[in-house]
Amino acid sequence: MKTILTLALCVAGGLSASAAITVDRQDLQHALIYPGLAEIDLNCDGHLDLIYSGEVREATSGRVVEDAEGNEVQINFNTFTMIWNPATGSYDFAEFPYYFGNKPYFAVYDWNGDGYTDFFCAGEASMSQSEARFGFFINDGKGNFSRQEITVVNEDGDVIEPFDPKCADLGDFNSDGLMDLVVVGWKNDANGERRNYNMVLLNQGDYKFLATNTELLIYGDNGYEFALSLLSATDLNNDVYADFLVQGKIDNASDSDKPVKDGKVMARTFVAALNLGAEADGETILYDLGLAESPAHHYGHGGILVADFNNDGVPDIFVGGESPDDASNGWAYNWQLLQGKITSDGVTYTDVTSSQAFSGKDIRPLNDNSPVRAIDYNGDGLYDLFIPGWCETMLDGTDNTQAGWFFPNNGGQFPTYERIPGSSECGVFFTEDGVSGTRNYGFLGQSWDGNYFSDDTDVVTGRMLLFTKNPYEKAARPDAPENLAVEVNDHDVTLSWEPAASSQSNVTYEYYIRHAASGKYYHGVPAFVDGDKDGVRTTLAQGRAFMARNLNLVGLPDGDYEWGVQTVNAGLEGSIFAKGEKFTVGEGDAAVEMISGTANVVETQYYDLMGRRLNVAPENGIVIVKNILSNGTAKVQKRIL
Repeated sequence: MKTILTLALCVAGGLSASAAITVDRQDLQHALIYPGLAEIDLNCDGHLDLIYSGEVREATSGRVVEDAEGNEVQINFNTFTMIWNPATGSYDFAEFPYYFGNKPYFAVYDWNGDGYTDFFCAGEASMSQSEARFGFFINDGKGNFSRQEITVVNEDGDVIEPFDPKCADLGDFNSDGLMDLVVVGWKNDANGERRNYNMVLLNQGDYKFLATNTELLIYGDNGYEFALSLLSATDLNNDVYADFLVQGKIDNASDSDKPVKDGKVMARTFVAALNLGAEADGETILYDLGLAESPAHHYGHGGILVADFNNDGVPDIFVGGESPDDASNGWAYNWQLLQGKITSDGVTYTDVTSSQAFSGKDIRPLNDNSPVRAIDYNGDGLYDLFIPGWCETMLDGTDNTQAGWFFPNNGGQFPTYERIPGSSECGVFFTEDGVSGTRNYGFLGQSWDGNYFSDDTDVVTGRMLLFTKNPYEKAARPDAPENLAVEVNDHDVTLSWEPAASSQSNVTYEYYIRHAASGKYYHGVPAFVDGDKDGVRTTLAQGRAFMARNLNLVGLPDGDYEWGVQTVNAGLEGSIFAKGEKFTVGEGDAAVEMISGTANVVETQYYDLMGRRLNVAPENGIVIVKNILSNGTAKVQKRIL
């Protein structure tokens, strides 16, 4: 596949508008900086909550842990939950039982197929540091989470231990219907050895993953030692396969292991990895699009967003950050909007930054998790932008300070802005305050924004947890997709649908597949299925089928299945699920004694029709096959050989 990269220069513009977003309330006790966060329905009641972790404002808010000598000490970090309480009309705060440190990444999904939304967490802290613990966290449906170890093996079957990446995101990279992970980062192990964790992890079931594409993010003789990194899994070209984008500081000591552009050694990098599909052995084929060479730059310490900003049915890229080594005009921070287009030659990008109000503006979030966000905030169905940060020269001409900027989308352009409360070392989140679909802007971070905060008032400066109220009316809930169809070819399945007549071109989709007999999900979904909450999202994210309208899934196990798909609009609200026809793979569930999800087969036994066990399977005839699975269950089938 050939990649064409183009650059278009437009006339700059951008006039300030009066601010419409004001401070609602502030929380100092649960405030922090350098956060990692996720909007997630923690207690499965239909209301979005928040989990976040970072460095606290007040020492008394820090986590109490045991040091190496067994003494209790209070550290300067904590992990909190913020759970909506319908009875009080407010949020209840609590320490999460597990601690994650600064800048954790949360990959939110129903990982065990029981219908409750779980998450995988990775982060900067080491597993051995201050009792930080990463891995899977499984929800019991009542908001209680138990930690599940992850097992990662290489192509030889050897366990990679310890396994401790800095960033993680999720997507189905090999189109088998199971959610996979992409991870990046490096850390020193207990012996001081540097370990790189730049790879795609293919889901093998039972929380076991196969490490693939370990050679992709390599320059020179070594893998990138990513620090202060950002990661986003997405589908850039609507071909069903999950791609990913990553940026970050390169900590490799040798210049020969760092990227070079125009003869300069880059201390940072930006990689967009396109997925060409799976080989016969199931491993995905990924390659670097080379966007950092043109029309983008090598970035770090910034932000990455992928959304269809101009509403043409193709994802665009908003990217930026710090890159003094790659600056031709002396900027310290830079932001770009790259419009995507899909052609017969592949996916191409045009730089349309010069016509945007953020063009050339030095806005520095100084974080590496969720500092910038895209969401339909004003209810017009288009993705708007939120960019907070420290500014050397303010957009509105005032003195430099921490600030926030809201850029409303005007037909795919961002020619104006509104100044809103802002900060640096921050993370942006959106609450619902008990009303599904309402998006109220908030942030965790550090601010001396004199427009909104003053130590002489009740709304003070420094590290804060800040809430605002959305002054706009929310968009209508999207309608469900139409004309669902399914085709089965042996163990490969194609699911397809058409957009609702009322849908914008920028919508994404979420789908589920579950066993008809047991109700256990083969492909889970971060949303409620059936009942009065059908389609209500349990996280704030685009649908993980992204913008595709058909899915070609390979290698589904025998079974009778139900499936459905929902529309997710730019406000990240989901429709009800449209339900497709049930389908059968292989021999279905007719001869299955027990549905076992995706557990691994540890032993296979053969029996004749009289129930007598055979040492080996016969070459022909009818045989009973009993697969003993790693979770203690069994799957029995009658087969004709």
